[in-house]
Amino acid sequence: MAKIVEIDDNSILLELGVEVGDEILGFNGEPIEDILDYDYYDGQNEFTINMRSKQGDKVDLEIEKLDTETMGVTLDDSVFLTPIHCRNKCAFCFVDQLPKGLRETLYVKDDDYRLSFVCGNFVTLTNVFEHELNRIVKYHLSPLYISVHASTPEMVKKLVANPEATKTIDKIKFLAKNGIKMHTQIVMCKGYNDGEELQKTMEELFKVYPQVQTLAIVPVGLTEYRNDVEQLAQIDKETAIKTIEQVDKFNKEKGVTFAYCSDEFYVKADVEVPNYEYYGDFAQIENGIGLCRVFMDGIKDAIKKAKGSQNKATIGLITGQSFKGYLKTAVKMINEKYPNVEFIIYDIINNFFGKTITVAGLITGTDIVAQVTNPPKDVIIPATMLREFTDTMLDGMSVKELEQKLNAKVHVNHGPEDLIKIVGEISE
Repeated sequence: MAKIVEIDDNSILLELGVEVGDEILGFNGEPIEDILDYDYYDGQNEFTINMRSKQGDKVDLEIEKLDTETMGVTLDDSVFLTPIHCRNKCAFCFVDQLPKGLRETLYVKDDDYRLSFVCGNFVTLTNVFEHELNRIVKYHLSPLYISVHASTPEMVKKLVANPEATKTIDKIKFLAKNGIKMHTQIVMCKGYNDGEELQKTMEELFKVYPQVQTLAIVPVGLTEYRNDVEQLAQIDKETAIKTIEQVDKFNKEKGVTFAYCSDEFYVKADVEVPNYEYYGDFAQIENGIGLCRVFMDGIKDAIKKAKGSQNKATIGLITGQSFKGYLKTAVKMINEKYPNVEFIIYDIINNFFGKTITVAGLITGTDIVAQVTNPPKDVIIPATMLREFTDTMLDGMSVKELEQKLNAKVHVNHGPEDLIKIVGEISE
């Protein structure tokens, strides 16, 4: 049940005598589980809402409304989406490799199909059974983002350590049959789900194409804090090259770009990322698929539009080690319009999580402060270093604190156009 805490003036329930303090028990005789139930029926034209008044009287209200009309009530937080926790023990789980002392939310391991739909979180479906599968279909929670990792039962058990994960492919096929679209991913562990195992998984998932729309292959991330119950190794240059070639061959044989290697594979292989058209609608850009291409092409476009300046300035650019090469190329392009701007690139070594972690998004303020000494008065960091919708880094350091410790103005860059805009403002 969900208590009504506010009613809009134009609410159709208000016209039926519903008051603040009344409770919604369910819809069409089915109990309310969470806010998704309310949102679904709020989009329907005819349904029954099961109510209990604050006096304790139960009543069923027959609702008939237009698409433009809404129930127009605010419910208490009992229906908010509290994450369903992960039941797996993945050999490569990044949360299990975190050091102690970080903010509590970083240690939450969700595996929630609802958050997969709402936020794009990847889930294994090991928490999803018949009821949840039917609910996904009923509410058409599409697309979903699903971690597969492997398709053979033996490898799935070894990597995910949950027998329910061996049913993930079957669940994917059920969802596909019922109109749900999906994006999938493999966290590749060298010697486990690469090579022949990768081929089997790609083939199995492509059987469900186009309902399974994409497959992302990302390299395992290993920190210095992992408990090596299962010995894992980083993806090296040779493996990266072989994987890129294997994926390209697979896509060519199928006649469609279905599987994608993350940008990290191209960095490790020292191979240029594919062209812009290769990535289609960039459906998995949040998973590191095509970020480098979007950045480089975005810089080219932004430079064409920039006014340019002959003024002198010195700017510090802070990044992770894996992006340094792309940033150097971008600086050359920027200097065409801003020839007297000197850029100092700080490619931060990740001592906080371990030197094997090279992406910018996992750089902490602690490592920046330790390694950026006597910076220029203006430095730029990418927004990926900050927790979404906040100004806080992974170790809890805020942008303001970082400015104080560096004794410099810290500009947050939200993309290629924003970077050029910041450079232009600094050099005015």
